[in-house]
Amino acid sequence: MLLLTSSRKPSFKTKILCKKLALFFDAPYMNRGKMSFSEVLENGDGRVLLVVGDYHGNPGSLSFYDVGGNLFLSVYFSETNPDNVPQSELRYGSHEFSGTDSSLVFKQLNLHLFENTGRFIPQESLKVSKAAHKTALQPDSTQLPTPAKSVEKDFARRLNVFDDRLEFLSNDRIFLRLYIKSVKEDAAIV
Repeated sequence: MLLLTSSRKPSFKTKILCKKLALFFDAPYMNRGKMSFSEVLENGDGRVLLVVGDYHGNPGSLSFYDVGGNLFLSVYFSETNPDNVPQSELRYGSHEFSGTDSSLVFKQLNLHLFENTGRFIPQESLKVSKAAHKTALQPDSTQLPTPAKSVEKDFARRLNVFDDRLEFLSNDRIFLRLYIKSVKEDAAIV
């Protein structure tokens, strides 16, 4: 359903972001090299294409193209905050996709990428105090660690789309937060 690639000469940080997103979405990542855009589309085999772009040596944009090669959404972000989550944790679990009804990013991704399987979250329910969020992310010291094989079934990979940021979570731990600087959609696509 999705193919990831980068701009022509990606920085090391951009390559890392591409690989993490590929794991998160269960999508193949293709090294672009000197391939033209049409060659990338041919290798896509009818998938939505996500191109991660650079800005001053850091990842700075996500451009989504439909199967015909038409740009339907560009998200420019100013900062990424990756947390250290093992790659094995990113490979497993069900996908959940949610966001606010006012978010253009949520509407476009829900339409083109997730086939309307996403759910809206009321704006009021997204306002969680910092203390409550920090407490929720801290592990309970009274619980004994469980073997990784039994935990794999309980993993959930979640993408929360807000008006101002994208949060990628694995098993309720944020491993990537992208702060949206601007969003551009193709006017021809309704």
